[in-house]
Amino acid sequence: MTETHDVVIVGAGPAGSTAAHVLAQKGVSVLVLDKAAFPRDKLCAGLLTWKAVDVLERVFAETAEGLLATGVFNAAVAGYRIRFRDRTIAAGETFYPFHFTARRVFDKHLLDRAVKAGADVRQDARVAAVDPASGLVRLADGREFRGRFVIGADGVASLVRAACPFDRTAWKAGLGGAMEFSLPRDDALLSGRVHQDLHAPCPTVYAGFLRAGYGWVFPHADRLVIGIGGHIARHAKDFRAMFREFVTFLGLPGELADRAKGHGLPYGNYIERPWHGRVLLAGDAAGLVETLFGEGIYYALRSGELAGQAALAALTRGADPAAVYGQGLKRDILPELVWSRKLRRLLYASQSWGFMPLLCFVRGGGRLLGEMVHGVRSYRFLLRRAAGPRANGGQGAG
Repeated sequence: MTETHDVVIVGAGPAGSTAAHVLAQKGVSVLVLDKAAFPRDKLCAGLLTWKAVDVLERVFAETAEGLLATGVFNAAVAGYRIRFRDRTIAAGETFYPFHFTARRVFDKHLLDRAVKAGADVRQDARVAAVDPASGLVRLADGREFRGRFVIGADGVASLVRAACPFDRTAWKAGLGGAMEFSLPRDDALLSGRVHQDLHAPCPTVYAGFLRAGYGWVFPHADRLVIGIGGHIARHAKDFRAMFREFVTFLGLPGELADRAKGHGLPYGNYIERPWHGRVLLAGDAAGLVETLFGEGIYYALRSGELAGQAALAALTRGADPAAVYGQGLKRDILPELVWSRKLRRLLYASQSWGFMPLLCFVRGGGRLLGEMVHGVRSYRFLLRRAAGPRANGGQGAG
């Protein structure tokens, strides 16, 4: 027997849980399916910018202070450093701190909030097939569910996306990848002669190790997350060797890179019209990841919010969900992806000339670049796009 809901959401990460919360709190019958049992681990550097916290405040009525107090956020750091290999290009503080979270904790918290709002969640539910035309979702164990709408929030390897006629060649050509590992703060390896950045209180990003990518050291309260990411087509064969070089540069054993886990991520292959039939795609499933630094959490949260609002508009007032969703994406997400990709191409192409182009860009932009990363300014010519927390107590333009 087929179970029917207003909306079936595949994937219970930040995009899926946000969409579920938006819908459930309005009384919509929403079912969330995920192949994992939560809490579950997910490779992610776990950094949240101001614009991500802004969505959490608007949708979940959560504050950064509250999330820090409960341990969902484990650190807040206002400082940063940018290097070209060992040369410091820029360092300082931004107007708003970067917040860090473990995805095991963060994703479980958002899913719990969706359940509290009224969403029906089924874990250990592996989806085997989706019919975009009818909204039918079939699990591997044979159970079937039907939604008037289906939101695909099932990540970079989305089965929902694969069921739709999107260009798979273009998707693969723009795919990125990352490798990372974490070290506990009290790991004996950190007591040796290691790079000073491993003891720094602020996050550091590194250019110069990948032609089309970057490395990072992010300081969580209890651990360091160390990784490298970039465009797979440029570096596929040498990715692990480059990670090994980066790890060795930090004064750590290269074997850590050899044992590190890798994962795919969208890196400029976003889908401009991520809908088909009864399906709306959100987050990584639609490739909605910022294309310079690879920021994904905000875009998952915001696209999940927009997809939920689009489905709600269709259910409550007969609106075209694709039109509503498309309008939101064109306003808040797609311009940032387009212009961050333009900037990425310019900066990565200039690396053949050494560190000077990056140095001029970073120092010329000054504090405005920090506002760009946090979402107060756009990647499009650094134009202002939100008031920011100082002007309005944390509520921005979204």
